[in-house]
Amino acid sequence: MSSSSAASAAAAAAADRSLTPSPSPPASGANESPDRWDPSSSSSPAAAQRDAEIQNAASQRSEEYRQLFRLPPEEVLVQDFNCACQENILIQGHMYLFVHYLCFYSNIFGFETKKIIHFGDITSVKRAKTAGIFPNAIEIFAGGKKYFFASFLSRDEAFKLINDGWMQHGGDFRVAVEKQACTSELSFQENGSESDSVRSSKCLDDMDISNGNVDFPIPVDTVIAPNAEDDNASATVSEFQDTEENDSTPIPVCSPDCNSSSSEKTWSWKVEDYDAPKIPDYQTKVAESKFPVKVEQFFNLFFSNDAVQFIESFHRKCGDKELKCSPWQPHDQFGHAREVSFQHPIKIYFGARFGSCQEVQKFRVYRNSHLVIETSQEINDVPYGDYFRVEGLWHVRRDGDESKQCCSLCVYVNVAFVKKTMFRGKIVQSTLEECREAYAIWVEMAHELLKERNLEKQEGNESLYE
Repeated sequence: MSSSSAASAAAAAAADRSLTPSPSPPASGANESPDRWDPSSSSSPAAAQRDAEIQNAASQRSEEYRQLFRLPPEEVLVQDFNCACQENILIQGHMYLFVHYLCFYSNIFGFETKKIIHFGDITSVKRAKTAGIFPNAIEIFAGGKKYFFASFLSRDEAFKLINDGWMQHGGDFRVAVEKQACTSELSFQENGSESDSVRSSKCLDDMDISNGNVDFPIPVDTVIAPNAEDDNASATVSEFQDTEENDSTPIPVCSPDCNSSSSEKTWSWKVEDYDAPKIPDYQTKVAESKFPVKVEQFFNLFFSNDAVQFIESFHRKCGDKELKCSPWQPHDQFGHAREVSFQHPIKIYFGARFGSCQEVQKFRVYRNSHLVIETSQEINDVPYGDYFRVEGLWHVRRDGDESKQCCSLCVYVNVAFVKKTMFRGKIVQSTLEECREAYAIWVEMAHELLKERNLEKQEGNESLYE
């Protein structure tokens, strides 16, 4: 759970000390064009002055980025988007759309990446999928080269603006495409059947406009096997998603406003008749505490489908937003599993303000009510976020003295790398620091909830565990 809030800070902290100064990308929505005429705002000098200041700020920002890419003086910034450019690796940065140009800029650890594409050079624009799974990418062919942009938070909006710019300023190739479309339509009307080019374009689900005579495969991100560097790495988010896609019954997603009922219970407290696995040596303990409740009650209060409100409160306190949590579902390999996703704030001045976090959670109950919860979290939109994942391990054991009805919690974390990087040490250090802070918040909130429900003494819990 809270290990998921650490991954973004890990990559952010690794990047924060090494960046060279560069024009900071605008905040989301900051470059939206102000209303050209608003009767309510134009009625007062103060409002008119405010509008003028907004327009002046937008003009200054547009000029700043125009100079960054050395574009002609008449170019105006239309919109910008957080995204990543696919080269040997995904390079996180910003896409800037001007009237006649599509530009990309990234500055990671002092290494700059610039892409400048004139709309007149574009020959194909289509929606695509990152790793063939996530529908958050756009593929562009221009000047005989292929450009693959991924990790969009607003992919469809970006696609529409790119497509509109291409259709308006696309030059001779756009005219040829339109002519081909008209010819295909005429063939359909005359023959009463669809031509081959029309049928082909309809079969390409992700392609809105492309060259009908060329079949370009959707690129797949360069992925190293999860165990390439860490033999003990557990299943990744993508592995779990592949498993779920083969299931005929999709997992529903609960928002924090969901109310689960016992009649809709999707999990069972099944105690296995064997001991829990030993804790691997590579795991680092980041939190521990005792609670005056049984193990099963601990799970019901903090991890069950009915605990969504507590989970949402914890993420909100960590600064997260857009939390989605699917119900627990039985799984042959994991016992029970569910998915959690949210947006986590990035504490660096360039790139995305929030990173998209995806986490798989698994639990199984072993002999003597020994609860083990495993988490595996990945994050997009941060530098080197695709180099590692954060794995959490929760061990909740029954107290030796059953008369006390208590349980003890120990939380461990491992940073599993899937690619090599010289910043590995910094990423691990930052992740562990962030996890200790986040789990301290979680433990404090958990004890507060017990006090609210009169399950723990208000003056403290020390006497409960003597």
